[in-house]
Amino acid sequence: MNRRHFSAAISASLLAGGVTPSLALAAQPPPSLAQALSPFFAFGAAVTPAQMQGRDAAFIQQQCAVVVAENAMKPAELAAAGEGRYDFTAADALVDAALARGLKVRGHTLIWHNQVPDWMFVENGKTVSRTTLIARLQRYVTDVVTHFKGRVFAWDVVNEAISFGEDDVKTDADGLRLSPWRTIIGPEFIAIAFRAAAAADPAALLFYNDYETQNPRKVAAISKLVKQLKAEGVKIDGIGHQAHYTVTHPPMAAFEQALIEIGKLGVTQHITELDIALNADLMKDGVSAATPELLALQAQRYADFFHLFIKHRAHVSAVLVWGLDDEHSWLRYWPMKRFEAPLLFDGARQPKPAFWAVLKAATAPR
Repeated sequence: MNRRHFSAAISASLLAGGVTPSLALAAQPPPSLAQALSPFFAFGAAVTPAQMQGRDAAFIQQQCAVVVAENAMKPAELAAAGEGRYDFTAADALVDAALARGLKVRGHTLIWHNQVPDWMFVENGKTVSRTTLIARLQRYVTDVVTHFKGRVFAWDVVNEAISFGEDDVKTDADGLRLSPWRTIIGPEFIAIAFRAAAAADPAALLFYNDYETQNPRKVAAISKLVKQLKAEGVKIDGIGHQAHYTVTHPPMAAFEQALIEIGKLGVTQHITELDIALNADLMKDGVSAATPELLALQAQRYADFFHLFIKHRAHVSAVLVWGLDDEHSWLRYWPMKRFEAPLLFDGARQPKPAFWAVLKAATAPR
């Protein structure tokens, strides 16, 4: 019996006996989700440079096959000092530590409307010209991708450029967010970014990454974008689904349809930022504790999603959760400070019912 089957057998026997696995197995490391899911796709998590040291790093190595920097590789972190002036210290520490432990690294993110240093869009106190911003975009993407060439296997080249149905987001007629990138350069900023990334590291996989990708209008816009880029000879290898979801949203059928439609485009798909909030409405603060009922509902949602990912494994090649444990989840402070517990491990780094539900999905007979 290999480790995967052994772990599944232990979990099944504990559950059958009415024993909570997270308590019964607290004295030893839980089974590895990376190992259990390896026949289907790479599993991983968003991490910080500090977490890639010491006991956290051992935990990450045991549970993950791939990691992504939660913030350390965003433009505001790498290039705060000005054009051509980089601080790769934290990002290099994360990447080097991950590679030393045999983990693959995703790069997140090159071009985004958020967490961009102010200098990118300003010159002599005025908005930069189109020509200047194109040059800055190309230089930034080229410099960063070249720096990590051969160490980062995939990049979110452009992040969250499409929006539909958001009252506070202004867009053009095609649904492109009117960010400074779009406003100053035009829609072609996306192709420019992908071309620069491909030239800097031809071996890296290049992704467009976004949230609410089950929205049919966004699926249509993403499909149009991929087809247009390919028609222009621009390299694009995949679509990233952020998948910041809740115990009730979205309908599973809508997300599956998105996987199917994007799967027809000839690109791979990564689930890049998965978490499942206990608040049914991601934008509200309506939960004060992780009750057994909510944890059971969350576990079922995680199981349903992973069954779906496995079902469509021909098109899904990686799944990453957005954080290691509930205590460090971004949803504890966005969009407001509140209680949340959206991940597979609790604040004490103990596996939750959702963890065991994912493990069961991974080890189910097929």
